[in-house]
Amino acid sequence: MKMKADMITTINVIKADELAFEDDETCLVVPAYHKEFPLNSAVLAEEDEVVLQALVDKEIITGKAKQCYFLPTPAKTYKGVLVLGLGKRDALTAETVRRAAGAAATKFKGHRVRHVYLDLTGFPEASAAAFVEGVNLGQYVFDTYKNVEPEDAPTLVSTITVVVGDDVDQEALGMACQTAALVSLAANGARHFANTAANDMTPSTLALAAEEIASVADSQCSCTVFDHQMMQELGMNALLGVAHGSEEPPKLIFLDYRHPDAKRTIALAGKGVTFDSGGISLKPGSRMHEMKYDMCGAAAVLCTMMALNHLKPAINVIGVVPTVVNMPDGKAQTPGDIVRAYNGKTIEIHNTDAEGRLILADAMAYTVEKYKPDCIVDIATLTGAVIIALGHCAAAVLGTDDATVEQLISAGENTGERLWRLPLWEEYEKMMEGNHADLNNIGPEREAGTVTAAAFLKQFVGDTPWAHIDIAGMAWGVKNVPYLSTKHATGFGVRLFTQWLLEQARESG
Repeated sequence: MKMKADMITTINVIKADELAFEDDETCLVVPAYHKEFPLNSAVLAEEDEVVLQALVDKEIITGKAKQCYFLPTPAKTYKGVLVLGLGKRDALTAETVRRAAGAAATKFKGHRVRHVYLDLTGFPEASAAAFVEGVNLGQYVFDTYKNVEPEDAPTLVSTITVVVGDDVDQEALGMACQTAALVSLAANGARHFANTAANDMTPSTLALAAEEIASVADSQCSCTVFDHQMMQELGMNALLGVAHGSEEPPKLIFLDYRHPDAKRTIALAGKGVTFDSGGISLKPGSRMHEMKYDMCGAAAVLCTMMALNHLKPAINVIGVVPTVVNMPDGKAQTPGDIVRAYNGKTIEIHNTDAEGRLILADAMAYTVEKYKPDCIVDIATLTGAVIIALGHCAAAVLGTDDATVEQLISAGENTGERLWRLPLWEEYEKMMEGNHADLNNIGPEREAGTVTAAAFLKQFVGDTPWAHIDIAGMAWGVKNVPYLSTKHATGFGVRLFTQWLLEQARESG
């Protein structure tokens, strides 16, 4: 499936005395802390500084976080100045810069800017990489199904030039920015997969996408796809039961990234229900169209693997995507059915809409037995209960391995993809015991739905250190984050996983 590359293609890091504005569609970005003036720039023309200071004096420009003021300068070598508000100096984080850049991306689009010059000569503490991420994420466009005339297509930033002081390591900063551009492109790829209509984004489409990821030049990734017959022979009845009601064949996808210097193997599993009607336990119709997003976990895993295959960290990673369509028909799984999973556990189906945990159960049980990873992490739009608990502000994380959970939380803080840990006590496992089988596929009504879902999944990872991330509240519908549109999926998980895996590779090297 072809994906648009709405991305920054060129990044330069230069010193102020090397600066020459080279094209017409340029904008100079000058950061500002809240109430700290005059503006600090080695590039800004004196007459523009006078105009901007007058606006500061009128408190039109304040430097408040995410405030962006654009001053057109058509007669200058640069064609506009954008004052980028960073908020209070002592509260500056990478996420502050990322959100400010996301707000700036809207201004760049409105003023048809293609080349941004970011003046960090007076702001070495501000993350240029976060700025690149914020712009790339903030200018994401999904118009696959719209008839857009070429002249009406939005103008997107393709080049960022970072202007730095003499004491900055230009090569290291340039590499950090290039990595940020690549990872945010991967996140936009996950958004594209999720936003695509379910009649086009099927399990077979995801399998083809995985094969394309593995087939790029210089790939260190191989792809294996199990079809219905192979899964049936392996006894993956929990996964296959979900697929019974659909004419779309299920797939189980494995992307195996290998590095010759790796000392650790990590598995990532992503829920890939490309459309979830709820099955016989049918969902309400009013928002069922959003259930194309029930494969956002799968999209996050696939696009993380895409990023790794380009970045090539010294770590082995197995990307696992069980993918199905959950539909009601005469062959569909029904409440009261009992299935035997790959690891031999029997499951009583009390609700066919609790299907994500069923497909993950077989996928993870097979993965830990076949690949014997040092740890496994799954990511899924698993429960509506997590939205009740955390809203659209953070994903839930639970698990059996404290070190892995804490590392993921830290990576989430650094990337802005925040996680909040919930408990996983033995009492929750008791709540998932079945009446007529080993397990029920759903816990008591309106009781700890997110936690009991995790307690169910725990039964399929054995002794392998494991963490579970429930992204139902973060996969789409996120508000008040300038680099994410409420109309689009977020790509949540790609940036978090990539940073975590890069850190794991460095620490084990």
